[in-house]
Amino acid sequence: MTITKKIVLDESGAPSDVIIPYEQFVELSETYGWDLDEEEQKDLAAALADSRAGNRDAFVPASEV
Repeated sequence: MTITKKIVLDESGAPSDVIIPYEQFVELSETYGWDLDEEEQKDLAAALADSRAGNRDAFVPASEV
């Protein structure tokens, strides 16, 4: 992913803020789970742990969803 950005400088010329397009922010938020609430984050962590442990019983086939 290429991020289009604008760097905002303060009065002394030092970087102070970065502006990215909203669509890219949403994509990053969804990719990294920034948009998830605390319960969803816990569910995701548990699913990841089950996946890494090879616990296939914790999942259902996509055809059943």
